Amino acid sequence: MAAAAARPLVGGLENHAKISPALAGTILVSELGCTACHATSRTTLLPKSGPDLSTAGARIRSEFLHRFIANPSASKPGTTMPDMLSHLPKVERDETASALAQYVASLGTKPMVFAKPTPDAIKRGKALYHSVGCVACHSPEQAVAGSVPLGPLAEKYSLASLTQFLEDPLAVRPGGRMPDMRLDHFEAVDIASYLLREQSLTTTFVPDAKLIERGKALFTQHNCHACHRVAGEEMATQQIRSLDRARLDRGCLSESRGAWPHFPFAAKQRVAIQSALTSDAAASPEQRIEIELTRFNCIACHRRGDYGGVAVGRDSFFTGVDENLGEQGRIPPPLTGVGAKLKRDWLRDVVVNGATARPYLHTRMPKFGAANTELLVALLKKSDPLPAAKIPHVRDARLARQTGRELAGSKGFNCVACHTFREKSSAPIRALDLATMSNRLEENWFHRYMTEPQRFSPLTIMPGFWPDGKSPLPDVLSGDAGLQRDALWRYLSEGPEAGEPRGLVLEPLVIAVADEAVMLRRNYPGIGKRGIGVGYPSGISLSFDAGQMRLASMWSGGFIEASGVWRGQGSGQARVLGRDTITFPEGPAFAVLESATTPWPTNTARQAEGFQFKGYTLEARQRPTFRYQFGALNIDDRFLDVKDASGNAHFERTVSFSSGSLPEGLHLRLAADRSIVARSARDFNVGKTMRLRLSSPGIIRETADGHELLFPVTQAVPITIEYRW
Repeated sequence: MAAAAARPLVGGLENHAKISPALAGTILVSELGCTACHATSRTTLLPKSGPDLSTAGARIRSEFLHRFIANPSASKPGTTMPDMLSHLPKVERDETASALAQYVASLGTKPMVFAKPTPDAIKRGKALYHSVGCVACHSPEQAVAGSVPLGPLAEKYSLASLTQFLEDPLAVRPGGRMPDMRLDHFEAVDIASYLLREQSLTTTFVPDAKLIERGKALFTQHNCHACHRVAGEEMATQQIRSLDRARLDRGCLSESRGAWPHFPFAAKQRVAIQSALTSDAAASPEQRIEIELTRFNCIACHRRGDYGGVAVGRDSFFTGVDENLGEQGRIPPPLTGVGAKLKRDWLRDVVVNGATARPYLHTRMPKFGAANTELLVALLKKSDPLPAAKIPHVRDARLARQTGRELAGSKGFNCVACHTFREKSSAPIRALDLATMSNRLEENWFHRYMTEPQRFSPLTIMPGFWPDGKSPLPDVLSGDAGLQRDALWRYLSEGPEAGEPRGLVLEPLVIAVADEAVMLRRNYPGIGKRGIGVGYPSGISLSFDAGQMRLASMWSGGFIEASGVWRGQGSGQARVLGRDTITFPEGPAFAVLESATTPWPTNTARQAEGFQFKGYTLEARQRPTFRYQFGALNIDDRFLDVKDASGNAHFERTVSFSSGSLPEGLHLRLAADRSIVARSARDFNVGKTMRLRLSSPGIIRETADGHELLFPVTQAVPITIEYRW
């Protein structure tokens, strides 16, 4: 029995534990290319085409080709490439592999050129690899069981050839199992750099004319052209016994070696193939969909019914740009009922060309190519019926469109509070664009969904506007829910040509500061939802992080533009209006260091460990003193705005301690920057624009990114810091 690591690994089957043995066997027969050699009358057993080798010599190293042809599963555990030479004696096997490798390496006119990846490209490539969808099928940096093997890429490709492959994988792997991730050239360079980050071998292929000629003959002799295309030559047709009459204990399905392809099957795989070949039952349309979704591993990202979906070990790599959208903002949508949901042309554009309506997902919808997915589109449209909704129509088409526009706006159902319109948004939430709805959705599905959103998508944040069939707007179209939905649809059917809904363009909401300080507790840049902004009468402002008890930023000029946190469900960020903004490092304000070289804690959690925010008190002019606790130590942290003789404002900060003993090694971090220069023991220039004066000596120490300015707290006496910038 083959070791589990060596067995042919098909990504979709690894993600589908519930699939029946017969369907699993059907997929294996297809993915292993059995019907490239064997005839069959079954349309579900069409073979996956192997890589096009017409230009293989320009992208694959000859040394790798030699090792891989001689023993595929040893060179790349999990490969679906069979061992075509397993029956040969060792010396003959090696000579045959050498000749075949010479022939394949001679295909293509451009010699391989090697270049070393740059550190910056490797860093960018790592981030892209773990975000755009590569790890849906392949292992992230920490291996995940059941991943499609990458193999020893550094032994196979050059940076240039792997980049070219990633830019257009369908050109050399037309079967579509490695889809086109829609990478631009620079993204492909970066991901290739990450994947080849440890490459050191840069040998050059030396052709041997006699071996090339012999390899060309062996290529035909060993039936390689049944799976692989070579420029100027036709792929072979089946000439071997039909699978419909196959003997299931012989040849490839036996464990013996002979003049046939050898697959290191696991016992379960052999049983599945035998089950598929002995089953007389024709696959139902839904089973054919299951086969196609598993074959192309769509179920690594999408769920349909009770199978598929993002695996636990990969979940954290599915991210989005808008956490306000919840799971829908990071996880690709389910495929349950998708044929009834999407129009044929849009569905085809999605699977063939990678079209998407969800720019907020970091994970990309790949391109699979028309030849690979036309069948899936047809099956989904045929197999996902949805009972027809009762759709009353507003008789006056113009009135319908006008009413729909009002319903979509801020005076109606306020769709613009969450959805974009022609990519414009009135709120931080940027859900699916209203202007593309009718281009994508079937009208019948739209009416059904709008009636009961949670029935179709239990996790949606989309509200139901007509609870118990009753409209909250009784004066619009007589309060008829069906007519209101019809009006919305007919307005949306105008697509990008429709007029903008009311409320899409909003006036800014500026919070001004007069004679007293003004506070706003909301989501701030660099802090999150535990931010507290304070605008002071002298024209300077600050933001305080109530999770890490740190000063987060300071600025001069205007205070806050607050429309993002006031409108659209209040989930956006406050926008700083000032100039000359100074930002301070993330991480807890206070820490206990064992020595002068102990790194500052990197905990950037919303609530730093050991801290508890106790609120604040306000003095006569409403300027706050923040109160918090670190361990048993109570701390008061006051910021006052002060003007000097020239009328320039700056902050004077006083940090006081009470009711608790000072832990040994306690430090307050005041700044971190590439450049911190001491003017004296208590006076420091931070960067190019800020100056800090302390009540007691501070300490400058080096870090990986520059320098830190620390204040060692050795006595429970007030600390004063003056900030000028």
